[in-house]
Amino acid sequence: MKKTMSEQQKEYKEAKALFQAANSEFEKKLATTKKLGKVDQEVMERLVEDTGLHTALNRLGAAEKALLEWSHEMIRNERDYLKNKDSVDRMYAFIDENPNIKAQLIQAAMKME
Repeated sequence: MKKTMSEQQKEYKEAKALFQAANSEFEKKLATTKKLGKVDQEVMERLVEDTGLHTALNRLGAAEKALLEWSHEMIRNERDYLKNKDSVDRMYAFIDENPNIKAQLIQAAMKME
């Protein structure tokens, strides 16, 4: 049976796919551009704009934030939350300081139902 995804999970999944596609296109264009000559800041900015990488990264960041807020809200509704409230809330409060924990929480949030 296929699980029903929340709006936040769907948006994150779509934003991640969009970012990966834009990043792949950017990497290809960057490699080609490097072969043709020097790559300066102006060229990099043009490549980022042409591939939609900046827009995709912004969308992914917003989707991550919404997904993590949603998952924290879902956890607060769990029966065991009160037992672990301090450690859970502390983990979410410092999420941007530890990319490994952030990645683990995103992965866990994508598995929530």
